[in-house]
Amino acid sequence: MSNLTRLVFFLFLLAPTLGFAGAPPLVDATWMKANLNTPDLVVLDIQEPKDYRRFHVPGAVNAPYGSWRTSDKGVPVGMLPTTERLEALIGGLGIDNGKTVVVVSTGRGAGDLAAAARVFWTFKVLGHEAVSVLDGGLVSYAQGRNPLESPVNRPEPTKYVARPDPELMLNIEGAKALLANQGGFVDARSAGEFVGLYRGGKEERPGTIPGSKNLPYDWVTEDGSGKLRDAGALEALFAARGIAHEGEQVHFCHSGNRAALTWFAAYAVLGNKQARLYDGSMMEWARQEDLPVEQQIKLCDAC
Repeated sequence: MSNLTRLVFFLFLLAPTLGFAGAPPLVDATWMKANLNTPDLVVLDIQEPKDYRRFHVPGAVNAPYGSWRTSDKGVPVGMLPTTERLEALIGGLGIDNGKTVVVVSTGRGAGDLAAAARVFWTFKVLGHEAVSVLDGGLVSYAQGRNPLESPVNRPEPTKYVARPDPELMLNIEGAKALLANQGGFVDARSAGEFVGLYRGGKEERPGTIPGSKNLPYDWVTEDGSGKLRDAGALEALFAARGIAHEGEQVHFCHSGNRAALTWFAAYAVLGNKQARLYDGSMMEWARQEDLPVEQQIKLCDAC
């Protein structure tokens, strides 16, 4: 065997490992099937338990989406849980700091993809770099006639130690500071919410954060599905809405769920590492009377 042949053979053996090590933030069903048996890969299914027990990707562990958000006393519903709680949750799933995680939602629509993006963001906030989202979720995976299973997988608990990334943890004080510095704000809610025709709750003033650009979260998917548009289409969409591809950028919605998807498009696909998700979003901002809210359409004084 010549030296060249040996080299080619060696690279062939390494190919699956090299491809896995460079897993992009967004992976497709083909990638998922090819890497199912790769060591240190954890498939994280965020369906409700009853749906998980019906079918899931082989080997997947389950932690429903609600467990990644909080309703602690004094904390608005849906915000990021404490670091300690997340460490316990992740360690209980058999995920340590060396694991690569692929987040899988059902994939029925843009909302499911947003949920997966939100869990992706959670891992990034905790300093976990090796995390991806399955584009199209379980629906796309199943359509490719890929294997599914129904038994519940019970992983061996391990220790997970968070290394929080402060650059991604934007709270209300950070949002106020960026507004003062004329940072770019992206409202991922519907047009009706953006202009102030609809409000998120009785205690919230209708409208948006002044100067924001509106990019409804489902627009970044293919026809509102659970699949993200490609990078070229996202670039064109951002440009059409007057949203920069780089620089300081704050993505928000009502509770930090829908905006996770526009943030993911900006941060993970378009590469804007200065894009951040405002966790509290309008459910926090619009309740504070001292913070500005812009209502573009006001139908009556009592509205």
